[in-house]
Amino acid sequence: MTKEDEHKAKENDALLIEAMNGLTFEERQEQQEIVHGVDDMDADESTFIDSALQDLDRILLGTKKGTVYETAEALNPEYVNARAFRIMFLRGNRYDAKASAKQMLSFFEWKKQLFGEEKLVKDITMDDLDEDDRACLRTGYLQIAGKDRSNRIIILIIPGMRCFKTLMNEFRSRYYIWMTALKSEECQRRGAVVLSYAIGDFKDKKQGGGYMENTRLTLALPLHQAAIHLFTENAAEYIVGNGAIRIMPRKIRARFRIHFGSHMECQYLLSTYGIAAWILPLKPITFEMNLEQHHRWFQSCLVNDTSDCSDLVRTQTINIEYNENDVLYVACKKSPNAGNDRLRALVTDMSQIYDSGTKEKKRMVVDGMIGEIQKTGGRFLKRHPESQSDWTEIPLDEVRLKITQMFRNHRRRADALIQGGRLITGEPLSNDVVFGKTHRSRGSDLMHHLIKERSDEYNALDRGMKVQVVDGLIQRIRDEGGRFLQPAPDDGGWLEVTNEMARVRISKYFRNNRRHTKKN
Repeated sequence: MTKEDEHKAKENDALLIEAMNGLTFEERQEQQEIVHGVDDMDADESTFIDSALQDLDRILLGTKKGTVYETAEALNPEYVNARAFRIMFLRGNRYDAKASAKQMLSFFEWKKQLFGEEKLVKDITMDDLDEDDRACLRTGYLQIAGKDRSNRIIILIIPGMRCFKTLMNEFRSRYYIWMTALKSEECQRRGAVVLSYAIGDFKDKKQGGGYMENTRLTLALPLHQAAIHLFTENAAEYIVGNGAIRIMPRKIRARFRIHFGSHMECQYLLSTYGIAAWILPLKPITFEMNLEQHHRWFQSCLVNDTSDCSDLVRTQTINIEYNENDVLYVACKKSPNAGNDRLRALVTDMSQIYDSGTKEKKRMVVDGMIGEIQKTGGRFLKRHPESQSDWTEIPLDEVRLKITQMFRNHRRRADALIQGGRLITGEPLSNDVVFGKTHRSRGSDLMHHLIKERSDEYNALDRGMKVQVVDGLIQRIRDEGGRFLQPAPDDGGWLEVTNEMARVRISKYFRNNRRHTKKN
């Protein structure tokens, strides 16, 4: 880096420091929590949204004259004044009515420029993009890459993959991606994290062309940018961000971060901001971009543009064949696939760290394990509901729940062993009760039948008397020659649990049955 480059880099840092210093202590703390993905969910907006809408209407009434907004309102007032449409802008500006009104005026100016006056008052779909727009969108230079630990959508920008006939193609594809993300009400509330990844071969070959215009367009779209990260290993790329920083509002500037480093260094930095390294669609070792998921998202939007396409990326694929590195979920069965073995080994290795960690630490452990499976080319698959011969990819939120349950089961088995459980050899007998969802038996069916049969009696008794019902059930199972088993820690056979542990498990089944009955 030359002295001039160092000077400009320091200038960038000064702009960021200035932005932070311009905020109150509480605002600085809030921005830090937002950037690191540990902020709390928005407060219930129903308590103030009507007041914010009234303020927005009042401000627009005094500023709309002679604007494209006024033209749009004349064409279709129902579209422009729709409550959901206006709330989207308020959410994007954290309920600042003045900023929302200003953005609405700019939004319609850009929409007219991009799509013409005839499309001002319609939602833009794939049909409104021409062939060159779609080709630009399909390159993957801009894509919805997944979600961070706070469940915020991540929009990934890869400058080195920019490819378009004219800048208008890029502007229209950017508009489409942003507005597709905003179909999700959760995204409107939580905002999105924007990653610009310019490492290695992904440095911008357009030399920053259209950068300022793209930034202005982005600021006209009602998507709250919870955090913006620019990853680069080149001083020139760092300096290009200077212009964008200068035109950003102060609060957005305070959420802007620029990072130097290699692929591996940047992936580590991502994890410190609540973003799993596997979110980047990079192939291991070669660091080539894997566009398979993006192309599936693109095809899904082509087929059905009326649905929320924002959650399709990196979540599901249908009619696919599994490989040995995949984790397979088959109802009531333990899969012997290598991917499943690898996941079970990870649960064993990480169990102490997981059990002793905070909620946030546990989330990071689970995301790291998902990343380990995906680095080997593995996916998380289950049977397609309409065909037992096909597989479908499981959404990541569901995968997290499944892995979390694996940790609970592992801890429960380990606790049972410590509390006097006895390891047994061989497979369970038909009259045995096997706790868990992976095994069905005549004994388990009898237990659930008895729970339903005696649930009214159990619920009517005082706490101290309920144990008599439970003990009677346990004795009935044992009279039938049954034992109470659960899988042993580390999948090492079976563990016969004590009567005390059986009471705990059966009592929980009674409570669950009561809740289920109330719901129905």
